[in-house]
Amino acid sequence: MKYIDSSIFIGAFLPTDPNYKLCRSFIDDAIKGKLPIAISIFGLAEIGGFITRHINEKAGLKHVTALQGIQNLQIYYAEDFDTFMNSVLAVSVSTGLPGADAIHFLSAISLPDVDEVITIDHHFKRVRDKIKITILSQE
Repeated sequence: MKYIDSSIFIGAFLPTDPNYKLCRSFIDDAIKGKLPIAISIFGLAEIGGFITRHINEKAGLKHVTALQGIQNLQIYYAEDFDTFMNSVLAVSVSTGLPGADAIHFLSAISLPDVDEVITIDHHFKRVRDKIKITILSQE
């Protein structure tokens, strides 16, 4: 299973994003091909908040609701929030990974079926020794 960083979903939604075509193609292929994919509830919150800030609340809610309806998308909820967030803190401090990215990273490695993180964010290179990281690029 592939864990999809919220940057991919955001890039696929906004035609003005410089990675729009790349992200849109990846998401379309993942959905059509029924590729098993995952994201955390935090990722959905990031996506919904971003769309609300840049468009409006109705669009944010509509987009998040549509994502929740994707059959091959597993949404991860941390079971022990305090332990999870203490781990986020430890990863951020020990690797320099930004906090939001540390949440995605820990969500990915917490799911036993996830073997790869797909992103456009180069910060994830900091943890590539822990899980396969694929950074989509236009090159």
